[in-house]
Amino acid sequence: MVKIVIPSHKRADRVKTLKLVPDAILCVEERQADEYRLHNPNVEIVAHPNDVVGLVPKRNWMAKHFGDLFMLDDDVTTFRRLYIESKEPAAIKDTKVIRARIEELHELAVLLDVHLYGFGKKVTPVMYDEFEPISLKQCVTGCSYGVIANENTIWNESFSLKEDFLISCYVKHKERKVLIDNRYNFAQEKTMTNAGGLSFIRNQSTERENVIRLRQFFGEVVNMKKVSCNGKDQIVDKSQYNINVTFPC
Repeated sequence: MVKIVIPSHKRADRVKTLKLVPDAILCVEERQADEYRLHNPNVEIVAHPNDVVGLVPKRNWMAKHFGDLFMLDDDVTTFRRLYIESKEPAAIKDTKVIRARIEELHELAVLLDVHLYGFGKKVTPVMYDEFEPISLKQCVTGCSYGVIANENTIWNESFSLKEDFLISCYVKHKERKVLIDNRYNFAQEKTMTNAGGLSFIRNQSTERENVIRLRQFFGEVVNMKKVSCNGKDQIVDKSQYNINVTFPC
């Protein structure tokens, strides 16, 4: 079985993702480990050194420590199936089914010799494209993705945010394929308002800085995101520097 790991920071008493994947491993810094054990007594805790600061260095540490793994943010609250009929519920609450979908996607990545994989970014069934259930040309979404560790699954630690776009662009450049299962979606709480995690560095200034650096590295494939539509209403996001990436092939 692939290891499912939740990187967490200063959210010992509210790791919401465990409701979806109760057998996941929590990865936290050493000085927070006891507090996490107190609030999560039945969960495996793996502590990394205190000098591994920030999500990007933590992802590098986890990939080196665990090897192949699937990572979920600690504030993920929903797993949805998007190819549904009208009035059919989208949310999947059975934890065994959720793990099975992750395992199946990992196995497909191994079969296709893909080293970066994840689920889609579409948030509602009306946005689902039935002609592209599986893709090799999209980006992973930051709250949930997996790596099959190799020399290309390394994050540039000069970035503090937008690391999902960073690793997607780098792996796509080096290997020409990133596996995305658009049939399902993990969704998380609003990251701008949830204390802990990256909230201590996430602001418009750092967002802008990281977007500019992505453009410097990868050029015109990185663009500002347009206001989108969920089939009925416009989707409005408070972040000024939301981006998307369009690979030419």
